[in-house]
Amino acid sequence: MVNSFHEIETPFFILDKSKLDQNINQLKNALNTYWPNYIIGYSFKTNALPWLLKYLQRCDFYGEVASSDEYCLAVATGYPCDQIIYNGPVKNEETFIEALMNGAIVNIDSKLELDWLNSLLEKTYQQFKVGLRVNFSIEDFCPDDIGYEKDGTRFGFSLETGELYRVIDRLLATGRIQIAGLHLHSTSQTRSINVYRQLAKIACKINDDTGLVFDYIDIGGGFFGGVPNKPTFSEYLSAISQELKKNFDVTKTKLILEPGSAIIGSPISFLTSVIDVKDTKKSRIVTIDGSRVNIDPLMRKSAYSFNVSTHQTVRKINPKQIICGFSCMDLDRLMILNNSHVLDVNDRIMFNMVGSYTMSLNPLFVNFFPPVYIKDGDCLELARRKMSINDYLQIGNSVG
Repeated sequence: MVNSFHEIETPFFILDKSKLDQNINQLKNALNTYWPNYIIGYSFKTNALPWLLKYLQRCDFYGEVASSDEYCLAVATGYPCDQIIYNGPVKNEETFIEALMNGAIVNIDSKLELDWLNSLLEKTYQQFKVGLRVNFSIEDFCPDDIGYEKDGTRFGFSLETGELYRVIDRLLATGRIQIAGLHLHSTSQTRSINVYRQLAKIACKINDDTGLVFDYIDIGGGFFGGVPNKPTFSEYLSAISQELKKNFDVTKTKLILEPGSAIIGSPISFLTSVIDVKDTKKSRIVTIDGSRVNIDPLMRKSAYSFNVSTHQTVRKINPKQIICGFSCMDLDRLMILNNSHVLDVNDRIMFNMVGSYTMSLNPLFVNFFPPVYIKDGDCLELARRKMSINDYLQIGNSVG
């Protein structure tokens, strides 16, 4: 354990436990106000740091997983099977059956899973509960929020073509399957409150059309959380509950949320150091020991929240400095500082609110994975050491 950032070689991620706890408490408070019958499933795909997974399990979160690998990771990090929400189109048959047999919340996404379920029914006389992922044209209701206006979204069973209802009829006809819930998660470019209002309305429509009483409505994730000037958990939950209460009894139907970014996006920062400064004919190039691939692996961000610390007491102003990453890609450029103080070697740049998807999508490009520290008050605890050559080679397990 160390007591200062200055004692640690950069680059590294920092998870601020107090900010994480704040997000958790704000979400739980909003749920207790608007829909106190709930389950929170943390989205593993957003950031699967083992320390975080174990901590959230102790905070009464379920694990929301979207593949057989993530399912096995949930089990390995201490999630009981009945505290796992199993989603996604890339389950495998072994974990699908294990999850069903042991009480996990399983939301069926594909016809292949229906075949596995049918085979299971032929081998046992048990009854099972399943949820169904719903595909509907939410982009028609929220054209500025979703994208895919031309081709539509890709997951689940189509409401508009009637496929969803045919699947429901097929499963109910077995006499041993209960349609326990609906999974309505939809990717949103804007994370607008209106998106979640529309999801709740669709749940009500399906209830009207089928008359089924659902154990749960799974709204999914994609919310803002801990971000200034963005919708709050209370605003999201107020809109969702207003719609759901038109059809559902809060004492009988659980609301499932699957936050990822909303929980872990804002508490994580990435600290880097300036390793080189050079003046070219056209620009002043400042190279840091972190990279855009660490904090923007999809190369989409146009701005960052950041802080600069310097060892200099007096600094000149430079009209233009281009901050570049360590990689050999010329496009590894993070930002341009205009009319800012001159940066020099060993100055540090802290990039804030970078916990969402960054660790999960980090490539092994040029440098291996950086370490992660947990900031708890004034103390820093190593949660993941820097990846070594031996980690990469997996000595003792190689083939050849």
